[in-house]
Amino acid sequence: MKEGLKIARDYFKKHLDLHAPIVELRIAAAKMYATLPVAADIIYETVSVGNLTGEWTMAPGASDTHVLYYIHGGAFLIGSPATHRGEISELGRAGKMKTFALDYRLAPEHPFPQPLEDIFEGYLWLLEQGYKAENIIIGGDSAGGNATINVLLFARDRGVPMPAGGILISPWIDLGQSGATYRTREGIDPIVSRSVIERQAAAYLGGAHPELPVASPVYAAVHGIAPVYVIVGEAEEMLSEALTFTHNAAMAGVHVRLEVWPRMIHNFPLWHALLPEGKEAIKKAGEFMMALTGGRSC
Repeated sequence: MKEGLKIARDYFKKHLDLHAPIVELRIAAAKMYATLPVAADIIYETVSVGNLTGEWTMAPGASDTHVLYYIHGGAFLIGSPATHRGEISELGRAGKMKTFALDYRLAPEHPFPQPLEDIFEGYLWLLEQGYKAENIIIGGDSAGGNATINVLLFARDRGVPMPAGGILISPWIDLGQSGATYRTREGIDPIVSRSVIERQAAAYLGGAHPELPVASPVYAAVHGIAPVYVIVGEAEEMLSEALTFTHNAAMAGVHVRLEVWPRMIHNFPLWHALLPEGKEAIKKAGEFMMALTGGRSC
């Protein structure tokens, strides 16, 4: 196994006890993510979004009129714009656009569907600031991939302008863990285990049924949404739901692109500084974003 992949596979085990209470897990996760690099040329700014806060990041050459609205993962229980700043800012660099991330409220204090409502309000806020929907890409990893699909669905169903597209990185969209890879990848996936993810799903759902389409978009009718790019690792337990979603989207007439990366783990672009595959996935995501928003040179 290449050294970079070994380090990435061991990262969560080294820094996090996923069985710890959520409050302790949040603290440990913030410390872990702080060890991941953020490029020195990134400019970032905190802004108020109603009663919440958000963070802009911008790499040199980014368009000021085009936005990647990135939704961080963490099972809707942990994380913040700061924890994912390295991944977010490099995606923005690749797409030649500024990025926006919302510090949305977390469960279990704010259970389903409150985080999703916050996240959609963040999209409405961007539109209110004058950004055109056709110049906005929605993206996210894990739970953020779940929220990305829901933003597209909320826009469709609530008569709000549809963003240009979505990027789903290792999306967590089957909260009942019904997919085959929750069994076949158990013990192989170094980050996700079924016992942990079941507890995390229960903490987020707060008693709601996991097969509700809003909770688990693998069950949603996704016709009429913007084009999406699904990036997933072959070694992760969430692989099967990404495959099912891609099939459902294609059958519904959605322009969907799927790429399964051999041996890669959950949200492997997070380790772009260690993994050539992570760096390449970010590059391809950038190309996808630029193609949807009218390709440009800055």
